[in-house]
Amino acid sequence: MDLGKRIKNLRKDQGWTQHELAKRTSLSRGRLAQIETDPLAEVRGDSLVSLAKAFGYSTEQLLSADELGLLAGLKLQPVTKKAPVISWASLESIYKGTFMLENNTNWVGCPHDISDSAFALEVENDVMTSSIGRTYPRGTLIFVDPNKTEKTGDKVIAIDRSSNESVFREYVIDGGIKYLKPLNTAYPIQQFNDNTHVIGVIVGSYIAE
Repeated sequence: MDLGKRIKNLRKDQGWTQHELAKRTSLSRGRLAQIETDPLAEVRGDSLVSLAKAFGYSTEQLLSADELGLLAGLKLQPVTKKAPVISWASLESIYKGTFMLENNTNWVGCPHDISDSAFALEVENDVMTSSIGRTYPRGTLIFVDPNKTEKTGDKVIAIDRSSNESVFREYVIDGGIKYLKPLNTAYPIQQFNDNTHVIGVIVGSYIAE
């Protein structure tokens, strides 16, 4: 089954018309009609994300294993939202709501679902490096979304409102107590205090070859 037929079947399962599905996505009714009837229709990455959300699916769920094999005949374009690369010194102004982008700000594409408030940072130390599992060595670009709510296990950017010092750590709740945990065991775990504030959640990263 091609993607268009799957979308059509899912839409009918919900009892929606094309117009009703269009209102739940970023696509027009005419665009939906084209996707449903033309197996070679071009589907942008952001449109795929929008359709998946409308049905309560991830993009991987929307594209079943069988359909992933059919993508050779389907022209998919990746999501290319961009985020500004900012300095660590700018995090204080982001927290205070006074941050202003400079004219020479660099922007990088992010293949993740990010809000318009998202930004990128370059890791400057080895605090979040690990010999096991996920690691973020010096030079890694991390994408930070202030609009996402942190949960235990998330990687976050947090600021100490008394010293204005910002850190990159794993957010952990243990026994009802919140901690900022480094992946590098050579560094200590920090307990939240009244001045600790999470600026944003890491939604993705990029390491150059």
